[in-house]
Amino acid sequence: MKNIYFFLIIGFVLITSCTTEKKSTSKQIISVSIAPQKYFIKQLMGDTIEVNVMIPQGSDHASYAPSAAQIKKLSQSLAYIKMGHLGFEATWSDRITAASKEMKWFDLSKGIDMIQGEHHHHDHDHVCTGGIDPHTWTSPKEVKLIMHNLKSYLTELFPEHKEMIGTNYEQFISQVDEMDERLTLLQSEKPGLTFMIFHPAYTYLARAYNFEQITIEFEGKTPTPAKLKSTIELAKQKGIKTIYIQQEFDQSNAVVIANEIGAVTAQVNPLSDQWKSEMDRFITQLEKQ
Repeated sequence: MKNIYFFLIIGFVLITSCTTEKKSTSKQIISVSIAPQKYFIKQLMGDTIEVNVMIPQGSDHASYAPSAAQIKKLSQSLAYIKMGHLGFEATWSDRITAASKEMKWFDLSKGIDMIQGEHHHHDHDHVCTGGIDPHTWTSPKEVKLIMHNLKSYLTELFPEHKEMIGTNYEQFISQVDEMDERLTLLQSEKPGLTFMIFHPAYTYLARAYNFEQITIEFEGKTPTPAKLKSTIELAKQKGIKTIYIQQEFDQSNAVVIANEIGAVTAQVNPLSDQWKSEMDRFITQLEKQ
């Protein structure tokens, strides 16, 4: 059904393009999967290009079907820069390719030591493929590699902006370094810091700074009563005071645990289009634990 829907949209876009005069645009289009990628590109390119985000925030990424407007921009895109290992990218890769045979492909996960584990298999989730955790953008250390890749890709696509990309890259990396320094200091002040979250969105951050991330969901599913009970006991043992939840997931179990252990809940948004401010906010919450 998704295939039929997708190709009908492509047909509509092509017919529309043939029967209407194309409007000239001064901006090239780059398509990406999620909002944080748009943020990263804007840090290097400013408003010199248009970034087409395929997956809107708050959408069900397992079943989301791109709109006609998105497909039109996709068909006009110079390149698709994928995050790497997102479920959407695996599911829609053939159909995205069909939208434009000339579109170049780039992968931001290149060179990153990806985390694999049974608990990353998600039957409903928007971001996991083959047991690989794709949340690389929530760790400053991995973001340095992401930005290195992105600088290389954008310079290849826009050699005329090489100097601007290089200058902006250095400025942004200095901000990421400051974030890294905060977390390194936190690691020394609170070794083995433990935090609890419904969905494991900060696995790379936990690995980078030797933190412990406890998740409420189990193997990508809502926990059973027995699993929920053991999670409550673990939260008590670890002295958890804050439980982090994402807006796209059910909050009921997090609230149950919070009530049982006298903790509070705090919302986080790893898919925010304001990456730095969201990361700063999360790190500040960790510093207060």
